[in-house]
This record gives sequence, structure tokens and C-alpha cells, in this order.
Amino acid sequence: ARQSTASCTMRLLLPLLFLSSSAHALQLSAISSPRVAAPRACTPWLSSRARLSRARAAPVAQATAEPAPTRMGSVVAGTYTGVMQFTFAAACASIIFAPVGLPLAIGIQHGLVGFVVTQAVVARTTSVRGGVALAVPSFEVLPFLARFAVIAAGAVGAGAGPGVLLATVLAGSIVANLLAAALLALASEAPVDNIDRLLPPPLQAGLFAAIGWSLYLLSFDVLGLGAGAGALLTLQSARLWVPANLFGLGLWRASRKGVGGPLLIPIFILAVSALVHGLRLATGCPVPDARAAGWLMAEVVGEPASALWRSLSPSLVRWDVLFSAAALKQLVCAALFGPLVNTVLNYVLYGPLIRQKLDLKTELRSHALGTAAAAAAGGYSSYLGLSDSAIHRKIGGLDRFSCYFAAAVSALFLCAYPLCGLVGYLPTLAIAGICVYVGCDFLYDNLVEATRANGARAGLAAATVLAVCVWKDMLHGSLLGIAGAQACGWWQRRQQRRADKE
Repeated sequence: ARQSTASCTMRLLLPLLFLSSSAHALQLSAISSPRVAAPRACTPWLSSRARLSRARAAPVAQATAEPAPTRMGSVVAGTYTGVMQFTFAAACASIIFAPVGLPLAIGIQHGLVGFVVTQAVVARTTSVRGGVALAVPSFEVLPFLARFAVIAAGAVGAGAGPGVLLATVLAGSIVANLLAAALLALASEAPVDNIDRLLPPPLQAGLFAAIGWSLYLLSFDVLGLGAGAGALLTLQSARLWVPANLFGLGLWRASRKGVGGPLLIPIFILAVSALVHGLRLATGCPVPDARAAGWLMAEVVGEPASALWRSLSPSLVRWDVLFSAAALKQLVCAALFGPLVNTVLNYVLYGPLIRQKLDLKTELRSHALGTAAAAAAGGYSSYLGLSDSAIHRKIGGLDRFSCYFAAAVSALFLCAYPLCGLVGYLPTLAIAGICVYVGCDFLYDNLVEATRANGARAGLAAATVLAVCVWKDMLHGSLLGIAGAQACGWWQRRQQRRADKE
């Protein structure tokens, strides 16, 4: 069997490397996605939901009159958004659950339940005109929960009983959601309207760049590779990460050209899948051998949604692992740098996009309630997706019904659970390429473009925050960044007072 796997790998290697040597192998220029324009001066280009598919905000904001919602438009937008959440849930499960050997079907259900519950609550309680505020699965939380899953797997060990690691990882995700709900509720009572004073743009840029770097590194975890230089320089490793990086960079480059639309990611996944499976069939490589060689995701067996709730038995959770210092650090970071920071920033940007003054306190309470409800239902973190909401509106979703319909479409995947088996046929290159794309997008937006917009000093400050986050961790980076920003602000105010006296 080992010989068969090696033979299959070598037959796949050469044509894949040849085809992946150019982004045009996927004809990505025809499917790229426009960028979201920055609505504020002196603000970094936050990809706070750089989130796979993006729509240009400017044309929406410049529209003189918004068309009235129609039932057909609501159904089309709701169907598109609901199907996309299945794709996002599969990607999240592949990044958190697959590397530690947990069942992907449960991970997909975890993501879908989080979206369905949060979206239903937010659509009911939001003050946004028409009720269109899409609370979509978080990509910013992924680096922290993926790290938490690895910590839990190491602490639990291979000798643990069946279901112990799964219950512990799910409980950790729920604890992060409960922390986020509490933080959002507290933030709704705070003066969050002037967030730039607490988190100056260079600090925001540095933190989001650090998240981008973490997302990029997750591409190696998806491929089952370590990030060490020695491990990556072998032929066995290069046959996976080289094409994944080329595909991801090609996708990123295509998204920067401003052509295409919201189908960017689905077409990318279909194109890579067609390429890998076409080569597999042409070389006579069976599916099990392709999985063993790392080309395809692990086999997924669909289960009823009740399997998620059965997996959450408190008696199976290793509470000592869950509340260890290393694990709690990741869960606190997930709550802080996922739901809290992104919900606030995205709502600040969403108002100008839809030409409406939003009541930020009401929206934060709405999200706090939705996040708590998702945690109670056993769901994954979901919150306002800026570009997802823009795309939803652009294709006809202009009322609450469209958001409810999106939640209902996603809920259908929980009922039609055999469809989860399709995830087992996804190429690892597609998921890893998406991680590369999103990671590079965060890094470019928050280092290169933010420096162009705000100047070299702001760029140097952002790079310093990124360096501290990579060297230590996000908590150290954010605390040192806040302290440095406040000290700098104090010094500038002191100098200004002196100048006024003179």
C-alpha cells in the first residue's frame, strides 16, 4: 500500500507543479473579486472580514436611492448566502478539526448551528434598515481555536477515551463564544464610538496583520505539514505547499484586479477540485491513495445534527485542560480579536456603506444576545461580515426575510447531512490556498496599504506590533501596543499644551 501511495504521489506531482506554476492555470482573472474601499481616512485597510469574497463598497454607498426589496431578490440572496455558509463551515472544520483527527462532520455542524442561531437572533434584533446584517462564521477566530485544539490534543493524549478530545474542543469553542457575548455586552455600555482612541489605526493594522500571518501558517496545518524550514524543504512537503502557495497567491492577485464577483471562492474551489480529480483519474490513482498522499481531505461520514449535541456531554470534557493557562490564553484571544474587535470595527464601517447612522450600542447588544444563543446551542463564533452583507444586499437581499431565508438554507444542510460527505473529496490544496489568500490579503492591506495611507511612521508602528505578536503572542502585542499608543498620545498632548502656552 505504501508503494502504491508513493507511486501515485509521483505521478500527481509533476503535472500539478507544472500547472500550478502560473495563476492563469485556473483562469483566475475571470473570477476575481472587487475590493472593499476604505471608508475612513487614517484607518488601516482592515480585511476584518477579508473573508473570502468581497464586494466594492463604494458603488453601494454612492447609490442615490436603494431599490425596494422583492421576494425574488430575497430568495436569490438568501440562497446564495446560505450555501456559502456551508462552504465556510467546511473550511473552518477543515482547519480546526482535521489537523487533530476530529470528525469533520461534527465540525461542519458546529459551524452551521452557530450561523443559523446567531443570524436568526441578529436579524430579529438589529436596528439596521431592513434588518440586513449578516452574522457569518469567523475566520479571525480560526488561528486561536486551531491552536487550542492542538494544545488540547497534546494534553489529552492518544490514550484518552472516545469522544474526550472532541467534547473538549467543542466546549472550548463554546467558552470562547460565552466570553465574546460577555465582552460585547460590556462594550455596548462603553464609549466605543471613538474606538480609534483606544486602538489607534497603526495598532489595529499590526493586530490584523498578525492574524493574517497566523491564517497563512494554518495553510501548512491543513496540508498536514509542520512550519519548520527543514520539514518544508523535502520533496514530499514541497509537492503540497508549493502549489498551495501558488494557487493562493494567484487567487489573491486575481482579487486585486477588480473583476469578477461573489462567485470567486466557489469557482476557485471547483477549479482546483476539477484539476486534482482530473489528474487523479488520468493517472489511475484511487481516492484512498490520494487521501493517504495528502491530496484530498479525510473521509467525511455525514451524521444527523443530533450527533453534535451528543458530543457535548459535560462528563467527557477535560475541564482541567480547558481551563489551563495555555488553553485559556487562546480562548481569550479568540473572543477579543474575533467577535469583539471585528464586530465593533465592522459596524463602524457598515454605517457609511449603507448610508445609515447606526446605533452601535444596540447592534453590540444584538450580537451579544446572538452569540450567547449560539453558545447555548453548541455553535461556532459568527458575527457581522462587512463584505458578506454588502454582497447580500447587492444581489437583492434588502429585508429581514432574506436573512431568515439564508439561515433556513444553511439549516437544510443540517437536515441533508449526507451532503457533508462531499467535503471528503475536496483537495487540501483548495483549503490551504484559501488560507494563503486570506493571510496575504490581511498582511498586504494592513502593512503595505496602511503604510501608504497613513505614512511611514504608522507603518513602522504596525510592523512593530506584528513583530511582538509573532515573537510573543497577540495578547502581549495588543497590550504593549495600547500602552505605547497611550504614551505617544500623552506626549503629543503634552507638547501641544506647551506650544499653546508659548
